[in-house]
Amino acid sequence: MTQASRKRFKRTSRLTPVLLLIGILSIVAIRSQLLPMTTAWADRSMAQPRMILLAAGDIARCQSVGRAAKTTEETRRNLLSFREFSSPSLEANPAALRTADLVEQYPDARVLALGDLAYPDGTPADFALCYDRVWGSFKQRTYPTPGNHEYHSIDAYGYYDYWGSRAGPERRGYYAMYLNDWLLLSLNSEVAADTHSAQGRWLEDQLAQSDAACVLAFFHKPAFSTKTRDNSEEARRLFEILYRHGATLVLNGHNHFYERTRPLDAAGHIDPEHGVRAFVVGTGGTQPDDPRPPAAFSKRLIGGVNGLLKLDLSPEEYHWQFLSASRHEVLDSGTASCNSRRPALISNP
Repeated sequence: MTQASRKRFKRTSRLTPVLLLIGILSIVAIRSQLLPMTTAWADRSMAQPRMILLAAGDIARCQSVGRAAKTTEETRRNLLSFREFSSPSLEANPAALRTADLVEQYPDARVLALGDLAYPDGTPADFALCYDRVWGSFKQRTYPTPGNHEYHSIDAYGYYDYWGSRAGPERRGYYAMYLNDWLLLSLNSEVAADTHSAQGRWLEDQLAQSDAACVLAFFHKPAFSTKTRDNSEEARRLFEILYRHGATLVLNGHNHFYERTRPLDAAGHIDPEHGVRAFVVGTGGTQPDDPRPPAAFSKRLIGGVNGLLKLDLSPEEYHWQFLSASRHEVLDSGTASCNSRRPALISNP
């Protein structure tokens, strides 16, 4: 090795540790930038898991085998007694058992119970010895709303006694919860819902204060359905408030068929851009209504079938399926995006 070569070798030897240190520091810096990015992506993914809901109303109607079903008046005379209902021959309606079997196929799904859960009068006996025997195993993952049959009993006391805190605070029948980016509202179509009522003011406040990307509300009576029925004024008032605040979905029972409307405005007119899509799912177990042609504002109506609405909620969109209880077949399905909750829709009229 020449003298010049030895000098170059010494200079290179001195630089090698410096270059190694620079390389190590560069790798550490790059990893420190990439790791938070990866972690943030993972956190967002974990924060928005797939969410499945199953929904139906009008569910359990039991009677004793071998004797006539009790009249409503007889039931009311025995509100405080279980003796009349404690026969071991009590039999649940077969369709409610089939819908319960369908719920069992989705052990991680939340269940929305859309009112008229325990016929005929929602008494403590109706809930304890009929509904609970059929759908009671899902109680801890069920979110209920009351129906008109629950209010056959004074102040729906059987409903509130059975559900306790799951029916919301103060036995008022409405409450809110969050699932991912969705705000879910259980409302009460059996009590006042105008903007000056306790429920109306509460609903306005919940919607105005929430920054949820998507809003789903469920209550028993539909505001708009092919089958028109009396006493839907409070349901329409709820629908009007929800429409102004950019809600996406409303779920109802009451009519004993499955119906999917087009997106509707507060008056029930088709509004493809800002309208609220409503599902009527009064198919949880009671005798279904016969098929009929849907109204002009309705997109699909299926009669003569018991089943469940299955909703798969994702950030900013949802997928729906109507599943028959008898064969677990998909009878209706689709995907849509959430409505934009822009300020123009949130202002009072």
